[in-house]
Amino acid sequence: MSSPYETYNDRIGVRLSFIVSDEDRRADESLQLIGYKAYLTRALRNKSFRLKEGKGLGNEALIYWEAMPRDWQAAFIEQFGNPKQTQNPLTEFFEIDAEAKRFFDTFRFPDQSYLKPEQIERYTTNASVLNALGKLKTARETSRKMRGGSLKNVWASLIRDVVAFNDTLKTKHSTRHTLPESDKLKQKFNTYQKLSYCSLVDGRNKNQAAQVVTPEMISLWKDIYAGQRGQKPNHLDVYRVYLQFLSGRVDIVSNETGELYDRESEKFNQVSDKTVYAYQTAWEHRIVTHALRSGDRQKFKSQYEPWHKLKQPEFAGSIISIDDRQPPFEYAAGKRMWFYNAIDLGSEAFTCWVWGETKEGIILDFYRQLVRNYTAWGWNLPYELEGELSLNSSFKDSFLQPGAMFQAVRIEANNARGKRIEAYYRPLRYGLEKKREGWLARPFAIDESNQAGPLVKTFIPQTDIVNGCQRDIRTWNNTLHSNQALYPGMTRWEVACTKQHPQLVPTNWAGILPYLGYKEVTSMRAGRITLQYKHRVVGFNGKVAIGEELIGIMKRIEGQEVTVYWLDGHKGDVLKALVYTMEGQMICELLGDLSYSRSTLETTPEDEVNRALMSAYTTTVQGYVRREAKEIDRITIIENEQPSIGMFNIPGLDDYDPAYTEAETLPNVDEDFNQQLMSVERPFKTSTASRF
Repeated sequence: MSSPYETYNDRIGVRLSFIVSDEDRRADESLQLIGYKAYLTRALRNKSFRLKEGKGLGNEALIYWEAMPRDWQAAFIEQFGNPKQTQNPLTEFFEIDAEAKRFFDTFRFPDQSYLKPEQIERYTTNASVLNALGKLKTARETSRKMRGGSLKNVWASLIRDVVAFNDTLKTKHSTRHTLPESDKLKQKFNTYQKLSYCSLVDGRNKNQAAQVVTPEMISLWKDIYAGQRGQKPNHLDVYRVYLQFLSGRVDIVSNETGELYDRESEKFNQVSDKTVYAYQTAWEHRIVTHALRSGDRQKFKSQYEPWHKLKQPEFAGSIISIDDRQPPFEYAAGKRMWFYNAIDLGSEAFTCWVWGETKEGIILDFYRQLVRNYTAWGWNLPYELEGELSLNSSFKDSFLQPGAMFQAVRIEANNARGKRIEAYYRPLRYGLEKKREGWLARPFAIDESNQAGPLVKTFIPQTDIVNGCQRDIRTWNNTLHSNQALYPGMTRWEVACTKQHPQLVPTNWAGILPYLGYKEVTSMRAGRITLQYKHRVVGFNGKVAIGEELIGIMKRIEGQEVTVYWLDGHKGDVLKALVYTMEGQMICELLGDLSYSRSTLETTPEDEVNRALMSAYTTTVQGYVRREAKEIDRITIIENEQPSIGMFNIPGLDDYDPAYTEAETLPNVDEDFNQQLMSVERPFKTSTASRF
């Protein structure tokens, strides 16, 4: 008698076939408590009634035990026992291995004989128990590691559980396993992990199958399957090449060593195509070969790599997720607009969106718009960013360095799972955009309702596409937050506005403006710098510099050329501007022009503030001039040495050479000499003509 109980997501469920009364749907042991149609009605009305939907063969629907009526529970307990009673831990992981059953059903020995029915049942049961043992071992070791416990006695407990599990097998499945009930179980398990199903076949009936498949054979099959450049054979191709290798029709050479594989070696044996298939499809071999052969990395990751389950942030601003997308509308044949979006993961609200005809041309505009939006809304920039590598790789060493624009940055290379925004694009596409004219279905949509219909493709003007997408974002942000238990009655945008994380840091303008801002070379004259044809004053952190702060700035850049990096706001005004020397050293912040009304009648309170600031600004410079002027003494400079004339000179040209000796007192002129001088009859003529 099989059990009606099954554990799903750590909750107890009851198989539907043990409840319904319909002949084509019920199990032989069904209690026939309800018809199938009545079950569907109840499941639709009460979402918690059904624990798991049944989709596909072997995937039966489960009814949640706690949601069943009390009289139903009592009937099941009386017939099948209480599912909450303590059970063997292997029960949670045990299920009959269908692949093992197929393998043993078709297994043939070298003499072409098949297994007996009792052997097939025994080996299938043993394989199923070993599968459950592997899962229990992993769960138990993980649990102990998380608690900081020792793994020393794990195998002792596992052996006890396997031995006791025979009672469960006998009760629920009318069978028993024949695995060792001692320390040999560990060796049996390790061999099974390496050689899979063949390791369970013993030597009875002249059977040496346990030694048929060797590690060298498995390695060669993997080489044939995934080691041929440009080739992607299936398991039948591998089997055919292997037979040709054994018969000598083909040689196989290792590209690494240049050596031939030795077909005469005892390590290569004859096997069936089923054996090759069993090993090629085993997970431990399949994951490696598919990693080499797969051309779709995202599909490979979704099929083989485990994913993390991450909790949604409780605050807005903790982390944003960004990515590009093409809305499903064409403005010309094969032409679709590109959008680059950011969504806040705590509030689920879109906080930035830009668009263009190519995605390469919009990435810088995206980050500029992100800064504009957050500044205009009075928010600090988000703490963390997650995004894809292709468009952001060139910014990793500039404004996407941790601490520049964001405090933490996670850039994922070709990993769709790493970007939470991808999950929000699906409801945006099928919940809002699908209702608009010109919507394009995906070429291979699984859901019929999302497949393309018979309508003719419609081209939509670019402006209509952009306006429609912005209206969808507005609708999205005004929709109730998905976690109404945490944010009752609040929309996504309300959460974004009221639940910003209290520990967000102010925007690091110096870390982003040199990379995202616009650049302009200008100069400082009389304490002012011109930007956008306006004379502006300087300061720090939004405050006008006066006193020693202003003097310090002017000492460095007054009369000098400077570089200004600035960013505009939503209305084209200067949102933020920083002043740098031409060598790239930041000096100060560039502020407004502090103008005020000339008319006394029209003076506003703001004019009064600006007038006071400009008075202080001017007074600072004037005070500096007066203060420094008092420190200057009037002096006379006397040159002690004449500069050397040099080697070149002009003949006859004498330079005046003043003498610095003390003045001499000359003797008095004799009186007789004066009389003689006065008695000269012909005095000197002073005219120029008398000289010729």
